[in-house]
Amino acid sequence: MANSRSGESVVSRVARLLQCFDADHGELSAAELAERAGLSTSTTHRLASAMAEDGLLFRTGRGRFRIGLALWEAGQRGTRFQAFSQLALPFMEAIHVTLKQNVSLSILDESTAEIVYLERLTHRGAQEDLTKVALRQPALSVSAGLAMLAFSPASVQERILSMPWDPSALQSGVTEGHMRRRLAQARVDGYVHLPGVLVGSLAGLAAPILDAHRQVLGALAIVQTMADVNLKVQVPVLLSATRGLSGMVGNLPRD
Repeated sequence: MANSRSGESVVSRVARLLQCFDADHGELSAAELAERAGLSTSTTHRLASAMAEDGLLFRTGRGRFRIGLALWEAGQRGTRFQAFSQLALPFMEAIHVTLKQNVSLSILDESTAEIVYLERLTHRGAQEDLTKVALRQPALSVSAGLAMLAFSPASVQERILSMPWDPSALQSGVTEGHMRRRLAQARVDGYVHLPGVLVGSLAGLAAPILDAHRQVLGALAIVQTMADVNLKVQVPVLLSATRGLSGMVGNLPRD
């Protein structure tokens, strides 16, 4: 792939453009793309136009851009994430029906210390929990991230704990010592209960999904109001689901 004068490849610049789109920015002009990607307007317009021709982006009648159908189709074709979601859905539905709470499936992106939501089931009577499919959250700020990190190799834990923290994403007063104690307790309990997750009135409950070698593949989590917390009922349901799912993931393709 030809490089720019800065040495950045075309693939890298295309990736920067695609990363500009999120839940709050589903449609962007070329100028907005350029600003968010940190590219020149001419480069952005040239790349975005070429991406639209190939279906990676869609150009609206007003000349703005959205994620294209071809990119969505590519993401649906037999990826391990799709297979993982399909395996997880029956277990998520069991939690959803039994506990009548929002349920999510997420994975850990070790390179960024974030979790990514792959699947989500919502319950009409449950309070909005601020999670969305494909949304990212700092791993240290949510129960699912802590549950996955607790069962990750020590080298991964140390690397993520040593990364700069965003204080606004964490509970007030949380220190590295607090985090280490939470991770240690999660390894003993097999789950993480985190009051005050995302907003102060909500609590997260999550458990990891492990393969036959006890490597972390993901986590199932529920987010509920503090008033709805009932660990005696909810923990057995969640652990039953994650253990059942863990027993079925042996044939998933690995990285």
